[in-house]
Amino acid sequence: YLKNTAGYKLDFFKGMSYDEIRPIFQPRFDANMRFLFKSREEMEEEDREILKSINETLVQKAAKRRKLNEEAQEVKDLKKHLE
Repeated sequence: YLKNTAGYKLDFFKGMSYDEIRPIFQPRFDANMRFLFKSREEMEEEDREILKSINETLVQKAAKRRKLNEEAQEVKDLKKHLE
């Protein structure tokens, strides 16, 4: 387990006791356990937030495209007016 975890080589742990090794991996273990034991509601809430952010970015892109089109139209109108 230790030789493939977080890029550590087994030689790094030689001479260390379990109590010295454990704090190195405890945060990663805790994060994995939180992920595994998330409730269905929490997972669905995260999915909703992700979808909401994706939809917002699509709306923002559309607004930016609309603004650029309006600016291009204004430039065309100015050119016609100057001719």
